[in-house]
Amino acid sequence: MSEQTRKELLHIVSAELEQNAVSLLLLLERGGQVMTLAVRNLAKETGYALSQEQPEFGVLPYFTIDFADPDYEPPDAEKNIKYFKLSRGGTHRPIKISLDHPTAYIAPGVSQKAVTKDLYMLQRMEEMFRSVYGELPDRPFWLNVGLESGVLMTYPGHGNFPHMYDQRTQDWYKKAFWVDGSWVAQVNPITRTTVSTVSYAIRDPKGGFLGAASLDVPVHAMLPEDQLEEQWQGKIKTVMVYRDPDGDADGKGLPILAQQESKTNGRHHWMSGVEQEWLTFDDPVGYEVLLKAMDMQSSGVVELTYKGEDSVCAFASNDVYSFLLIAPKTVVLRLPNDVADTMNSVFAQVRSLSLIVSGVMFLVTGLIAWFGSRAITQPLLSMTRVARKLAGGDFSARIAQKTGDERDDLIESFNEMGPQLEKLMQFQKDMELAKEVQRLLLPHSEPCLAGYDLSGGIAYCDQTGGDYYDFVDALNETGKGLGVVLGDVSGHGVPSALVMAAARGQLHTLANVSLAPHERMQSINEVLSRDLFGTGRFLTMFYLRLRENDPNVKWVRAGHDPAVRFNPATGEFGELKGEGLPLGVMEEYEYQSYETTLADGEVLVVATDGVWEARNKEGQMFGKERMLAIVRENAHKSAETIRLAIMDAVNDYHGGNQEDDIAVVVIKTAENRQIMKRESISFRMTNKDNCFKCFQPKVEEFGNAHGLHPKIVFHLTLVLDELITNIISYGYADFDEHPIDVSISIDGDILTIQVEDDSTPFNILDAPPPELDVPLEERGKPVGGMGIHLVKNMVHHIDYKREGGKNVLTLSKNISKTHCPLKG
Repeated sequence: MSEQTRKELLHIVSAELEQNAVSLLLLLERGGQVMTLAVRNLAKETGYALSQEQPEFGVLPYFTIDFADPDYEPPDAEKNIKYFKLSRGGTHRPIKISLDHPTAYIAPGVSQKAVTKDLYMLQRMEEMFRSVYGELPDRPFWLNVGLESGVLMTYPGHGNFPHMYDQRTQDWYKKAFWVDGSWVAQVNPITRTTVSTVSYAIRDPKGGFLGAASLDVPVHAMLPEDQLEEQWQGKIKTVMVYRDPDGDADGKGLPILAQQESKTNGRHHWMSGVEQEWLTFDDPVGYEVLLKAMDMQSSGVVELTYKGEDSVCAFASNDVYSFLLIAPKTVVLRLPNDVADTMNSVFAQVRSLSLIVSGVMFLVTGLIAWFGSRAITQPLLSMTRVARKLAGGDFSARIAQKTGDERDDLIESFNEMGPQLEKLMQFQKDMELAKEVQRLLLPHSEPCLAGYDLSGGIAYCDQTGGDYYDFVDALNETGKGLGVVLGDVSGHGVPSALVMAAARGQLHTLANVSLAPHERMQSINEVLSRDLFGTGRFLTMFYLRLRENDPNVKWVRAGHDPAVRFNPATGEFGELKGEGLPLGVMEEYEYQSYETTLADGEVLVVATDGVWEARNKEGQMFGKERMLAIVRENAHKSAETIRLAIMDAVNDYHGGNQEDDIAVVVIKTAENRQIMKRESISFRMTNKDNCFKCFQPKVEEFGNAHGLHPKIVFHLTLVLDELITNIISYGYADFDEHPIDVSISIDGDILTIQVEDDSTPFNILDAPPPELDVPLEERGKPVGGMGIHLVKNMVHHIDYKREGGKNVLTLSKNISKTHCPLKG
């Protein structure tokens, strides 16, 4: 029994190690995005500043050489333990820095007089340096702006550049000329530690190269080994390796991109560069298993030998690199061993005492033996009774006995189990409530806007998520319009859902304020930037403004993927592009509105990256090409049909292994510029939804759009309510979530309803009629069937078929035969 417990606990602990790897990979990815955005913004602001008229006079910045004299250095200059220099002996020596002022450095061979105007201009960016630095996580970053003239401005300010340093000869500077946002590893000339550097080109309005901005982050600040070792109470190695598609073709091992500093690194000269290191394992078989697992899974755990010690390796991967946590098996097994040993001791004690009692039975009376056995087994029986109470939901159940031996450890564990289970159940209830609240924040139905057909939908990978779409009636500079919104908060789960709710609140609060699209984004960004300061979270958003029967649209891109546009008449795809940072990154950022004219019947699709980044079991992405093919194939259909085709295809592709939230909004313009009345609507619900709240507004909207009499709308609502209630109540043998698809169309006087579901086969045409004329006590059939009877009497034709594992029920009603006016 103890060995089984040990195995189960080892599985739980290994899963926790894997989750650590996944979480740290996500943190690295998000951190990289934030750092890249910070450098990009610094480069753009510098390019803008340098394009202005050069000042003849100004204030010179502090220089690196000023730190050599206390009378000339910045007033706030002091040693900071986060910023240290690695000595040749491997010790950390804090560096004196200034957080109030950047400092300037001039490359060898360049005179100060020749670059005075550049120095004046860069000094004006002092506040910009502090602002960008303030948006970054709490890490020992270095921000740099280097120009072709030989001037380098660095923040935090310091005086530690080597005499021969020239940024123009460095890889990060030269790579920025060719590729923006490129990362390089180098030995930092200031600290002698290994850093990762991301850089962006600084260009003039015509695209000319003026220099480069960069950000350095020490590797030791990226890989939190100390925190992991504290958490796991043992040595944990963290390492990031390159994901080579060919595996380990040359047998050297996995190329290391980042790992904790070794003490020998202090002996490296900054001009020597970073030598490529390789991660190797002593266990060829285990290593091969690890490589195969990394090829087939995005995360996992493998047991192998590392540096002569049995170890557990947890990994998490993206398309470029993998993040590995390697822990000695002794560390991972500490908790399972402790628990298993305790149980061994408990059961050994029980066995020992049982033997003693057995001996005593031959020496003393049976009565004493009976009392003795009760004394031994009573704690175990109490545990059994408490376990049953806990299973029944009584979380206040406790064991009051004390044995004075190792069994007290087990009793204490049982007594701690109740409050923990109660918290877990409460958390589950809170999550269900949060899920319901978030559903209520999403649109209940698509709006009717003359000239347009609209449809939106979302599928969360967790109970709550950060994807968001909305339709907001909002005032603008030319009157009233409809704002179509789609957003994606970094990460998913409850924190992202809270950010989404805050953004939605801002959108609806500003709905009655007359603002242009870019002004609306700026107002929301100012609030979110303050709220999200220091959290590392942000929100990408696409905002599209529509007006009735107007083909001219305006939009704003806040870091989100462009909307896809498709013109069926020409068969050509395009995009609604534009620049803009994600919301919550920079409070002062100014957004820009873009404008275009849509063609008749043109289709727009706005989606989150959960669509094209969905993966199948082989790890291959769904990709945008598949989405475009679906749009082309269904362009002649309604917006709802196009959206469902996309989401169904993605759902089939990932096979239930959804890793990210998925949101899609489809907008289709009217044909021939006529006011578009939706001749049909389609929508999807699930058996977990409050279905009546889902379909009732849609049915009412459809009836209003076609002028149907309220009695006909009531009949339509009643038919759907009876059918869907019957499906949910009797159709499913499991507790899983199942889709229910409904479409309603009208052609002349014929109103058609179609319902598709994957419940157990059931043909309502075969259902026997209820015995309405027979007294209740005399009926030979089970009571029931009244709902189906009502449905049959409210429509004029019913067709049923079982197709593709689904019930497909089609009902038709000739509304001209209804005893009420056709128009309301």
